[in-house]
Amino acid sequence: MLMQTQAYFKKSLARNILSGLELGEFTVYYQPKFDLTSRKIIGLEALSRWYASGVGWISPAEFIPVAESTGAIIPLGERVLVTACKQTKYWQENGYPELSVAVNLSSIQLEEKNIVTRVEDILSQTGLDPRYLELEVTESVLIKNSIWALEVLKQFRKIGIKLAIDDFGTGYSTIGYLTTYPFDSLKLDQIFAKTIHLTQTQLVVRAMANLARQLGLTTLLEGVEEQTELVMARHLGCDQVQGHAISPPQPAGEIVLAMENYS
Repeated sequence: MLMQTQAYFKKSLARNILSGLELGEFTVYYQPKFDLTSRKIIGLEALSRWYASGVGWISPAEFIPVAESTGAIIPLGERVLVTACKQTKYWQENGYPELSVAVNLSSIQLEEKNIVTRVEDILSQTGLDPRYLELEVTESVLIKNSIWALEVLKQFRKIGIKLAIDDFGTGYSTIGYLTTYPFDSLKLDQIFAKTIHLTQTQLVVRAMANLARQLGLTTLLEGVEEQTELVMARHLGCDQVQGHAISPPQPAGEIVLAMENYS
């Protein structure tokens, strides 16, 4: 009975996601990426947010897994990509710093046969130069279809799009990903920020930051909530941080204040 209830809930939520897209209930929030050397915001990550009519805010932790398991992530992910590219181009044309925007790419999106062409079309339609787009994939995406993922990522890189491996250090971590795939950036999972006061965590973060530097990768620590964590991230060799210590995810109209504060 419990499994039937869960299955019904998933199908219902998936239908609501699709209807929510049609009704314009989804929006994009942006969270800055902060450079620890220049002490400036050097990019933004685009994140999907959902305010459902008659329900209110629904957590991404609730709707993203359902969207990924049902295929609803394809139209949702494309909506985020189009919106983020348009917004970034708008900022560039209106006097704001020329920041890059990072967008998450799920395994289902990566498996689409026309994914490279589709992303190229979106860049062309929005007018955003490929060098200002960064696509983020998690380790689990690479495990699912490593050969296809490698080929697709190489094509993205050839176009000029930047690539990041996200949530690194959780579950499947292997150095092989850093040497085989054409990544530009290594994003350390937020668990390292939460436990950065521990000696063992500090050793791991320093080692990964050093390795990334040797491979020509930028290291970003996610989930930095306190200034002490930010200081420690710099001390351990991270290049960038992301988290509430700089700014929480905010709508486009509000994130410009953070952009101005750190320009």
